[in-house]
Amino acid sequence: MKLPLLSGKQVYVSLERFGFTEIHRKGSHVKMCHSDGRKIVFPYHSEIDRYTLKGALRDADIDINEFLKQN
Repeated sequence: MKLPLLSGKQVYVSLERFGFTEIHRKGSHVKMCHSDGRKIVFPYHSEIDRYTLKGALRDADIDINEFLKQN
């Protein structure tokens, strides 16, 4: 499945809906953590590369289809 081009703000809001909270921000990268211990780091850019986002979601154990439903 091909991910749409999303902004950092869109990804941030979607992850908040999944229960993630921001724990650190340095430069243009945001680190978020879930209460069950999962973490995700992604660039807070105007447009996030599809492969970068796909890898970050995989690392955080988030199903792509479920993520897309949140948008």
